[in-house]
Amino acid sequence: MKNKFAFIFLILLFSLSNLKNLLADEFIFKVTDLEILENNTIYKGNNRGKITTNTQVELESDNFIYLKKINRLETNGSVKLTDIKSNIIINAEKMFYLKSDEIIYTIGKTLINVDGKYNIEGYDLTLLKNKMILFSNKKTTITDNNSNFYKLDQFQYLINEEILKGKKVFYKNNEKKNKEDEYYFETGFFNLKKNEFLGKDTNIKFHKTLFDDVENDPRVIATSSYGDEYNTYLDKAVFTSCKKTDKCPPWKVRAKRMNHDKVKNQIKYDSAWLELYDFPVAYFPKFFHPGPGVNRQTGLLKPEIGDHNTLGDSLYLPYFFVISDTKDMTLKPRLFNDDKFVLQNEYRQVTKNSLTLIDASITKGHNSSKLDKGDTRSHFFANTKINLDLEEFINSDLSINFEKISNDNYLQVFDFIKSPLWMSARDTLNSNVSLNLEHEGYDFTSSFTMYEALDGSSNSDRYSYALPTYFFSKNFFLDNFNGDFNFSSNGDNLINQTNISTTAVNNNLTYTSLDTYSFNGIKKMFEFQVKNSNSMSDNSPKYKNTPQSEMMSAYFYNATYPLEKKNADGINTLTPRLSFRLSPHDMKNNSGSSRRIDVNNVYSSGRTGVFEAGESLTLGFDFKKEKINKRDKLDNPNLEKEITEINEYFDFKLATNFRLKREENISIDSTLGETTSNIFGNMTLKPNKKITIGYGFSLTNDLNTFEYNSLDIGYLSDRLSTTFNFTEEAGILGDTNSIANTTILNFDDFNTLSFSTRKNRTINLTEYYDVVYEYKNDCLIAGIKYRKDYYKDLDIIPKEELFFSLTIIPFYTFSPDKMILNKDRID
Repeated sequence: MKNKFAFIFLILLFSLSNLKNLLADEFIFKVTDLEILENNTIYKGNNRGKITTNTQVELESDNFIYLKKINRLETNGSVKLTDIKSNIIINAEKMFYLKSDEIIYTIGKTLINVDGKYNIEGYDLTLLKNKMILFSNKKTTITDNNSNFYKLDQFQYLINEEILKGKKVFYKNNEKKNKEDEYYFETGFFNLKKNEFLGKDTNIKFHKTLFDDVENDPRVIATSSYGDEYNTYLDKAVFTSCKKTDKCPPWKVRAKRMNHDKVKNQIKYDSAWLELYDFPVAYFPKFFHPGPGVNRQTGLLKPEIGDHNTLGDSLYLPYFFVISDTKDMTLKPRLFNDDKFVLQNEYRQVTKNSLTLIDASITKGHNSSKLDKGDTRSHFFANTKINLDLEEFINSDLSINFEKISNDNYLQVFDFIKSPLWMSARDTLNSNVSLNLEHEGYDFTSSFTMYEALDGSSNSDRYSYALPTYFFSKNFFLDNFNGDFNFSSNGDNLINQTNISTTAVNNNLTYTSLDTYSFNGIKKMFEFQVKNSNSMSDNSPKYKNTPQSEMMSAYFYNATYPLEKKNADGINTLTPRLSFRLSPHDMKNNSGSSRRIDVNNVYSSGRTGVFEAGESLTLGFDFKKEKINKRDKLDNPNLEKEITEINEYFDFKLATNFRLKREENISIDSTLGETTSNIFGNMTLKPNKKITIGYGFSLTNDLNTFEYNSLDIGYLSDRLSTTFNFTEEAGILGDTNSIANTTILNFDDFNTLSFSTRKNRTINLTEYYDVVYEYKNDCLIAGIKYRKDYYKDLDIIPKEELFFSLTIIPFYTFSPDKMILNKDRID
């Protein structure tokens, strides 16, 4: 019996030994629940386990079935395959492993990590282990360690060569960091190791900030493309930045070849046509513009072709040049068809604590008269701001400014010259060195300044100097004073007309009380000002040659009594106003100065800019009517209606000034020096949200003459806006009478017609007409303009003209020759 048992044990041991060797050749199962079925041909595992192979592949799953006859392993439930040799990890819900052919394919959603560099997410993926090829015919995304993102409808990936092929490929470079260019290829071939690609039927969408316009959609389509991390080349490419709609874009550039240079961040074109609504209008053998996200880049800026009423046809070709990280310049040449030229240059430099701007230009060839032919004109402006960074000050900076023009009317005639250091309509040049200090307790500024008048005067009369000027200001509070104090001091040493000099120092102390209310609702405020003036002069008609010092003071009391009546339809507010002022000192002669007084500034303590001698009383009132709009409460219409809005309806202000005796030294045109001044008034009526009527006047105290009238009527709707202004001055205020109108009609979101004019009724002369029709969308502006004006001053001549202009945003402005209907000639 024992021999029989031993024999059976040996047979069983021999059989198990053969089974273990068989499994060692294919799979090794490390599971707690293993079933062996159908004569050792089916192995079934449950309760999760691990399976390894002799090719260094490990699988983990909740369940599996191994079919020995066909050598296929089926796994199901949180499957994880790790190919240790190839460093590939696959996660899926269901996976099949055909061991004989070394084919692995998944069912359902699958996540794959290849060599720690590529994360792949898709459905029903297949891995050919012998060939190291991964593919799928379903949508898949691939992201690498640099956040480069690929989305493909179907793909094939050669793992060892790192080559990706796909159809309907969407690609975004460094998506998490850049969020810029988006590529779409109908078919694409990518060498991920060398960062090279080849694509067919390419569509590139650039970031919206390409031209600093979020309304644009800059994009390119091309029949084919190729490139690497440094360049993208596109054949038969079309570019536009117009907003994407169902219609054709207003403009586009069609090129034989296009190159996106990512090192220089430029987009370049070869053999390019500019098309407007699919019609070719301009050819460029070579052309380029900045790429996405460019802040500073050397290259051409937007050119212009146009005509000037005085100077003629011109070509403008600005060029931006980056010198270094802290320096750049813009060259702005403008060439005319009669050998005139203008060369302007802007230079910028930044350091840790300073900013320098230099703007200069020179012209040659302009004839302003028979005696002034081919004259050279120029300007030079420079400004440097230095942050002194003084520890005890909140702000401390030094500014150095220099301005020079060779011809007084130069920047008015050559009005296309735009300088960051020049404000239009200025009549004085200002060169100075100024210091600005801002402290927690006070402010201080000081400067040395040279002024040059642009009035055609001789060299001795055109210059004046302030050497130096200063200003100091400090606010403070004192106990037992219900208000605040301000002390200020300012002074200057002025030199003009070569031999006239004046030195003046003024010290000012101002106290302003807080508003207080009496028991009956009167609102009161008190203010006093003390001024110490010190002066000394040489040959001045205004000051004595000997030192002078005087003390002056002024006292102000303001009171208002707001009265309000509220009813169901509106709110009426009547506010009587009183302002009393007293200065017990004589004043200098300011009768020749000009001061426009109206109802809005007549109560101000600084209404004339000087202390008014004697005492005066300003009386007036403000009346305001507001309408209340109501609607039923949504939750319960039976309750009282809720207020939705309060609209201004009518506003009327009236004021006049009284004085005990006439003061001849106050500016005459203010009428405040009279015992009874003019009556100043203003009315505003808004009958609805679209119409506004405003009327301002100055009426003599005998109620016989309106010395000032101003009537403004405005209408504003979604499609139409128009304003009419009538202004009349008479008596001591002047002798003017003019009427003006500006009307804008918006036919739709793209088409606009505007008209503006002003007529001088005193001399029965229309000063100008300006009629403009404009078509404008997000990337193109086309306009027809008619202009006529009658202003004339030396080189500036009257004109009447009709011209067409076209702007292609953001590249180009084209304005062909104007039709000069009438233009005065320069003899």
